[in-house]
Amino acid sequence: MESTDLQRMADSVLRDYGVPLKVAEIYAVEAGWTIAFSAARRGGLPKQVSLRCGERSSMHHVRESLKRGLDVSD
Repeated sequence: MESTDLQRMADSVLRDYGVPLKVAEIYAVEAGWTIAFSAARRGGLPKQVSLRCGERSSMHHVRESLKRGLDVSD
């Protein structure tokens, strides 16, 4: 999985669920990726989500992990 794929997926989740954050940084860690989000509005709190995913992780798995990390659901 590439960081550009994660960027698109994170942007999609933020847009689909109306989360007032924007992707600030994506970086690889030992067990996957960490996505740092900054507040899209003044006074909002930043957030960080760690994803345990490798090359074999499906986009569905990544999307669901992001949703859990951002506390959103269908």
